[in-house]
Amino acid sequence: MTKDVPAGKVVGDYIGKVITEAEEDKYDNDGHFYLMYYHNNASIYPNLRKPGIHLINHSCTPNVWMYTYMGHTLYFAIRHIFAGEEINVSYLLSPQDKDCKPCNHLCHCNGVICYHTMHLSEEQYDRWITFHDKEAAKTKRSRVAFGKTLPLLAHYPEAIEDNPVYTLFGATHEKPEIMTDTSVPDKETLRRTIRETGRTLFLPKLNLLIYGIQEDLLISTHK
Repeated sequence: MTKDVPAGKVVGDYIGKVITEAEEDKYDNDGHFYLMYYHNNASIYPNLRKPGIHLINHSCTPNVWMYTYMGHTLYFAIRHIFAGEEINVSYLLSPQDKDCKPCNHLCHCNGVICYHTMHLSEEQYDRWITFHDKEAAKTKRSRVAFGKTLPLLAHYPEAIEDNPVYTLFGATHEKPEIMTDTSVPDKETLRRTIRETGRTLFLPKLNLLIYGIQEDLLISTHK
């Protein structure tokens, strides 16, 4: 990004041609992850000659996340993003099955935590889908025409709220946020601080560096 992005801000809408389920193999591109789900009978295929969020790479410790709003897949900042920082997202692929062997959905993001795969585990996927479906049902999906480009929405959320289902890690290339607490704060406070500052957290009185929170687990180390 060329400038700082505050937590919760929408950074893009996954726009492209609306295609039928039967056409998906034609646009598959050998598993390059350009197809985006719209509903059970339609997917979105972006214009690869134009810049857009479809070019964002996968990471196991991303700084943006996907959110469904009126059927559109929005990418939003799950924490403060610093100018010059690369945007990355978890692809949230369903658990690996027999049809994905040999699997080429490998990850080499070199994050604080890297699962070395873009697939979620069964538990992770179930948790994500339960949350996703609940949030998606809050707004009505826009009607679309096959063969046409998905139009931009007339309005977008001003900010998308945090939720524990989002993996949340501070930027390791930035100086940590100093916290003077004598005990580890509750996870709600830690999430709020990481989200708002975009930084890892250092508690000098405990000699503890907190990288982030994943699936309610605190990822940290003693310095």
